[in-house]
Amino acid sequence: MHDSFTTEQKKKIIRFINLALTFNKTHNIFSRKSHDEVYEKDILDCLPLIKFLKKNDNVLDLGTGGGFPGILLSIAKPSSHINLLEKNKKKCYFLKIVIDELKLKNTRIVNKTISKQNTLGKFDIITARAFASIQKIINLTKNNTHQNSKYILLKGKKLNIKNELKDIDKNKLRYEIIKQEATTRERNIVLIENDE
Repeated sequence: MHDSFTTEQKKKIIRFINLALTFNKTHNIFSRKSHDEVYEKDILDCLPLIKFLKKNDNVLDLGTGGGFPGILLSIAKPSSHINLLEKNKKKCYFLKIVIDELKLKNTRIVNKTISKQNTLGKFDIITARAFASIQKIINLTKNNTHQNSKYILLKGKKLNIKNELKDIDKNKLRYEIIKQEATTRERNIVLIENDE
């Protein structure tokens, strides 16, 4: 497992994977079958996002689902405030179990569907994995950003990303596509911030 984790964090990640696999047997929240599969396809996939978080960042994870990347960020960055937005009640129930079991005091569940008029507040970082197109994410979170907010989005193929980026306002936003090496399929992180 990743060297930057403490022994305690490594234990929490293993516990998280075990909780997910157990819960999945009865509630079917994702399509993974084994510890190794979750580790390869989810943990390793989300790991690179961690380095973008600074101490005390207020983070909004859109569509947390089974906890990726949100719960991993909670474990890795105990001094950050992690808000898990998830509309599905069953997934929120699972996230609550994980938060309680792992004593993640920095983590809050928001059981809502996000809308443009939301009153969730402002965040330093907005993150998402397989949630929506880049422009849709920007539209939905207009109320949730301040001058220095950053989007850190886990995406797939560069070609698709380029298509999605066509719609964003390049006079106001600057972006960077960061290729991820550690995975078996093509993965990129898209970093978007204010350019004004």
